[in-house]
Amino acid sequence: MASSGSPGPNNMLLTTTGANHGFSRALPHILGTGVGIGAILLGLSLFGSQLLENDTFRNVLKWGGVTYLAYLAFKIATSRPKAASETEGARPLNFIQAVLFQALNPKVWLGGASGIVAFGAASEEWNALMMSMAFTVLFAVLSMPCGAVWALIGSSARHFLRSDRALRAFNVTMALLLLASLIPVVLQ
Repeated sequence: MASSGSPGPNNMLLTTTGANHGFSRALPHILGTGVGIGAILLGLSLFGSQLLENDTFRNVLKWGGVTYLAYLAFKIATSRPKAASETEGARPLNFIQAVLFQALNPKVWLGGASGIVAFGAASEEWNALMMSMAFTVLFAVLSMPCGAVWALIGSSARHFLRSDRALRAFNVTMALLLLASLIPVVLQ
């Protein structure tokens, strides 16, 4: 819950989607987040030690994720307010995009790997793989209601963001928070 509910790339994007498009349009992103996290953690449970021991893989993941998330922050900060963006076809992440987004989300990889290692090592009666799988399911399932809360926060903020200026300021703030969520990744 702490990892899924704390500020990070998914939650900043879900809050922005809620504010710009409403809660119902954030639902595919919420579901895709859970499925994508589950897929990443399943892979880490099965092959994680080999992947995460590879310095090249870790560096590509780290800098690829940071670059992509910085690009998303730029897109959020420079996006037009809702009234203008609807006519230009702006859309929130769909289910498939949200699933694929997890592959470049450093918080999922780093938090997931830490959790799998910690829970796998703590298992007494279960073997490490079964404990890792239980962690995977729990993390993936909990990510969805946590993400829904962030989308609801954004959706609730819509009532205060009626002007183009207020929505633009909100988008810039969310973009800056998304960039701030990358600081721990960059400093590692």
